[in-house]
Amino acid sequence: MFSANENMALRQHKRRIIQYVEETMPEDLLDLGVTVLVMQVSCRAPGCVPLETVITIIFPPSTQELLPGLPESQNSGKFTTKVLLPMSDITKEDVLEALPPAFEGGRQSMERLCLRARDVMLAQITQLCTSLESKRFMAQYLEECLGEFTKNDFEAPEYGEPFPTKDNMIDITETDVEQLSDKTENIAIGRSSDKDKDDITKEDPKPELKQDGE
Repeated sequence: MFSANENMALRQHKRRIIQYVEETMPEDLLDLGVTVLVMQVSCRAPGCVPLETVITIIFPPSTQELLPGLPESQNSGKFTTKVLLPMSDITKEDVLEALPPAFEGGRQSMERLCLRARDVMLAQITQLCTSLESKRFMAQYLEECLGEFTKNDFEAPEYGEPFPTKDNMIDITETDVEQLSDKTENIAIGRSSDKDKDDITKEDPKPELKQDGE
């Protein structure tokens, strides 16, 4: 529960963000009855930021695009985007980054979204894996997972569960996963030793093959 002062501050931040959004649309469009909704939500899913802000723009009835280039702006449609920050931290630049070019000053693009997803994934690998071998192992595993994600029509499995099909997946045993999880968890909370960091994915040494006659 928020206190009265916190609720007042949230309302002020909400009005500020709504103003940022409205400034990207023509006055005559706003006069038609465009509604801008802003909501701060918490997210507990893996990889989510603790608090994010969802922006929804609801357009009035129209058989044509009220914002050229934005299909959601016709037929009483709505456009939804999000900023991965709490409302209190959002600037106008953040709002423009979250809006496509159909909005004045909007800079959202598929390239920017891809770069953001890439940076998040690489940052996670860097934080969880400290040795070169563990990073290589993680990168290979995620590459295979993306392949399975594509083959399954971009349907993700339940959290913590494997994909339904295991064709072409790299051979990782439950013991491998448990050892990697234990090591990375220790590193994340500062309990690991240098030996732990070096041995996250170290394989057992292979036996030497003897030449004939030895």
